[in-house]
Amino acid sequence: MESGVFVGAGAVIQAGARIGKAVIINTNATVEHHCIVEMGSHIGPGAILAGLVHVGEAAMVGAGAVIKDRIRVGKGAVIGAGAAVIQNVLEGSTVGGVPAKPIY
Repeated sequence: MESGVFVGAGAVIQAGARIGKAVIINTNATVEHHCIVEMGSHIGPGAILAGLVHVGEAAMVGAGAVIKDRIRVGKGAVIGAGAAVIQNVLEGSTVGGVPAKPIY
């Protein structure tokens, strides 16, 4: 884990996860095994990153969102609260819903 990381109460970070500088892993969020969360990203309260998820720099994962295993979230992307992400999310895009789809 790099410097400046905030891990909220009840958050879980599993073995093999890599957390970059200035990342927020908020209350009750779960970051499963071998995930990568790059610098400046925010994992919202109660969000779940299944194994091998890669969250790009400065991305935002909203409260209660679930990202299935082996998904890549691009740099600066935003995942809406409560979204279920089952496909890769492109850099700079915003997605939401179940399943998550682009929001314009």
